[in-house]
Amino acid sequence: MDIESTDSLPRETVLEDLPAPEPLFPEQRLINRRQIWANNRFRMEMENMKTKRYGNRGRHHWYELLLMMKVFGFVLRLTNLYQRGMRNAENIVLREIPLYFPNLPQAFDGFTILHLSDLHMDGMKDLEDKILGVLENRTVDLCVLTGDYRTELHGLHKHIIRSLEYLIGRIHSTHGFIGILGNHDGCHMLNPMEQIGITMLVNSTCLIHKGNERIRIIGTDDVHYYYTDQALHALEHADDTFSIALVHSPELYDIAAIMGVDLYLCGHTHAGQVCLPNGKALFAHLNRGRKYYRGHWSYLEMQGITHAGVGTSGIPVRFNTRGEALIHHLHRQPPCPDM
Repeated sequence: MDIESTDSLPRETVLEDLPAPEPLFPEQRLINRRQIWANNRFRMEMENMKTKRYGNRGRHHWYELLLMMKVFGFVLRLTNLYQRGMRNAENIVLREIPLYFPNLPQAFDGFTILHLSDLHMDGMKDLEDKILGVLENRTVDLCVLTGDYRTELHGLHKHIIRSLEYLIGRIHSTHGFIGILGNHDGCHMLNPMEQIGITMLVNSTCLIHKGNERIRIIGTDDVHYYYTDQALHALEHADDTFSIALVHSPELYDIAAIMGVDLYLCGHTHAGQVCLPNGKALFAHLNRGRKYYRGHWSYLEMQGITHAGVGTSGIPVRFNTRGEALIHHLHRQPPCPDM
């Protein structure tokens, strides 16, 4: 199937519509799948509803958690640790991660991906310039953003869009910007983010071409608060093409690996944000995949990266973790010599 590029994407990056089953009635052809998603997402947001795999539903407890964090922040102020935690949070680092795959297309050997996650743009002053400072005008092949662009779950978002526009306007990415939503991001943020030049994947895929070779990017909606089986159907489109999944949290690690995803990029956990001196997180905020709450990991044949987050959630402090921007260097792994 030939796929045409869109005006919002570089010529080498093209959106691919997922095939839909033949409708029972002709009028069903008019149903827009993104509109169906938006209707469901909006209802869940307004009802503070949390949905999990296997049909589990209930109200999320973000506001109770936020109250606990505010109490923790008050205690930190009493012990004079709050300012120290803020300095820790502002000390963002750039990490470069080499990743090796035997099936990476030759044309993508050395391909670089800037990975930003959990920005929470309104949680820390001048965060955009701190990110740009550690990047030092680096040029990357692709920039991916794996959700949580604001701190609040509801309310205004225009200031977040302005901050994102400022940020991506100063990042040099050859193949542009691809993003997904997190559990802090409302469905109404989708169109404004696309208008500033971020290709948003909502349980959908796109292809990136270099010469005659290509890789597939699969993006799901948030699966921590707003899980639906549409996320699974998107992952089903991992095939013989080298596939990278963008999922806000590591909670679909098992399904993605079974479906044949090669690289799983996520965030959400902030690597614990506040950890014990040995790095053990006090709270990972995950329903599944708790052992994959930070760093580089693998499951079956799939590799995964759980981003520690750029910004902070709840209160702007970190202890025994670092905010980070990641650059993943994809390499084609040479075949092992015969024993």
